[in-house]
Amino acid sequence: MKHLVVLVAALAFSAPASARSVEVCPELPADSNLVWSHHEGPDFDVCYAAEPGSDATVFGVYLGNAPSFNPHDGARIGKGRVAGRRVVWYHHGASPLDRQTLLVLDRKSGYVAHLWIAAENDQQLQKRLSVLERIAFKR
Repeated sequence: MKHLVVLVAALAFSAPASARSVEVCPELPADSNLVWSHHEGPDFDVCYAAEPGSDATVFGVYLGNAPSFNPHDGARIGKGRVAGRRVVWYHHGASPLDRQTLLVLDRKSGYVAHLWIAAENDQQLQKRLSVLERIAFKR
């Protein structure tokens, strides 16, 4: 009985986070084989994409009005698309393949998505960029 109470309590506390990730995190393409983990801040949300059962972040998305990344301070490394929209990628992290971008989702409110990718090789990077091209923002 004690184990049942613990299990029910764990499910009750984990359900809102899962529900919130469904509400906030961009929709992943069905063939991406990725899942979101979600962290809610006081006035922002951060979604981390990973392969099921892995703690390694494939890419992340900050959603809010005050990102820590400023494109004017970054080194441009190329152009691309996120959610079908054109973006400029900037260097991010230790690897020359790691990159980040900023996408304005609502000009009026200043709501943005700051996205970053970590990759160990070019094939991995291209696969992750392909997924990001096809994600769908909910706002």
